[in-house]
Amino acid sequence: MKYFVSLSLFVFLLFGCSNDDNNYHEYHLEYAAVISADLPDEFIQGRTYRINVTIELPNSCYYYYDQYDYFYEGTSRLIYPVVHVDDDVPCTLNITETTFSIPVQALQSEPYIFKFYQGEDAEGQDMFLTIEVPVI
Repeated sequence: MKYFVSLSLFVFLLFGCSNDDNNYHEYHLEYAAVISADLPDEFIQGRTYRINVTIELPNSCYYYYDQYDYFYEGTSRLIYPVVHVDDDVPCTLNITETTFSIPVQALQSEPYIFKFYQGEDAEGQDMFLTIEVPVI
């Protein structure tokens, strides 16, 4: 019985783990530039809102999978959309836009300041689309 178990394990390890994965390719993640954000004119404290954010994907190698980094900085919220970028595959110059939404619950009484990532300037500093929303 031990021989059969050992032989089965050996056969599984030999043939079960193949290095030939035709779908594997290199990729990296990066932040995408926000084109626009649709926010209400004001928040009512305690309510939850959905903010629609539109980003630009510069070619067919860029994919958005509903990922974003959301950082708190005092009353400011910094939002960085994260995109998946295929490496070493042919891409077509097909600029597309995609829109996603972010849930926000208005819990503070101070105005919210949203800073949506828009790329970097010549010095490598992050640029933002900044929108302030008062809370009533």
